[in-house]
Amino acid sequence: MKKCPYCQQRIPDRVTKCRHCGERLDNLSPPQQGTVVKPPKKGQSGTESIDWQTKPRGILNEYKTHIISIIIIAGLLFTISQMANFNKSAKQVTAIEPPKVEAPVAPTPESAPAPEPAPAPEPAPAPGSANNLLHNAFALCSSGKCTDPQKAIEYLNEAIKLKPYLAEAYNNRGNAYGDLGQHQQAITDYNEAIRLKPDYAHAYSNRGNAYFIQGNNSLGCSDAQKACELGNCQLLEDAKGKGLCR
Repeated sequence: MKKCPYCQQRIPDRVTKCRHCGERLDNLSPPQQGTVVKPPKKGQSGTESIDWQTKPRGILNEYKTHIISIIIIAGLLFTISQMANFNKSAKQVTAIEPPKVEAPVAPTPESAPAPEPAPAPEPAPAPGSANNLLHNAFALCSSGKCTDPQKAIEYLNEAIKLKPYLAEAYNNRGNAYGDLGQHQQAITDYNEAIRLKPDYAHAYSNRGNAYFIQGNNSLGCSDAQKACELGNCQLLEDAKGKGLCR
């Protein structure tokens, strides 16, 4: 057996290439027993000079134990640092106290809300208000014929001044004008009532009746049909019974 002069590993005498460091041993004679061949120093000239930068396998074998030790120590240091950070974070978490939620306090008799008062009954129309004037005029014409059409018109004139958009006032004033024989003036009021309230069935029926009185059966039947579509069919049935409408 002989030793490789490069890595100092024992190899058979007949081997011409070291299986440990890969160096060729063709030009080397087997060392004598007991003789230790040292590797040439860096920078030594001659055929046996070694460029250590080109011998990574030899360096790895020589410093393998040191490299493994360094890796183990680095791993231990990393583990210790992580444990320290974990302990620090755990202390911070336990130092944070969750917010307290106070239970709602049951209301005492003194702090309990007072019961809401019952809704007051709707007050009667105030004297002189548009609704009161409308009621006064209706009372004079509740039987289908106005007992005092002129007074009813006066009430309704005042109501319209207070509430110009009150369709019922125009319709009732048209009825009062019709009782005085002023059918064209009545139609004018019915027109305004329908303009303010397009689905006003009674206004269509009353205007249709005024048209029939004037002899305008075509417009009378048209209004009677519209009133029936809105739920008031009395005028249309009467007109059909008289042969005025088909």
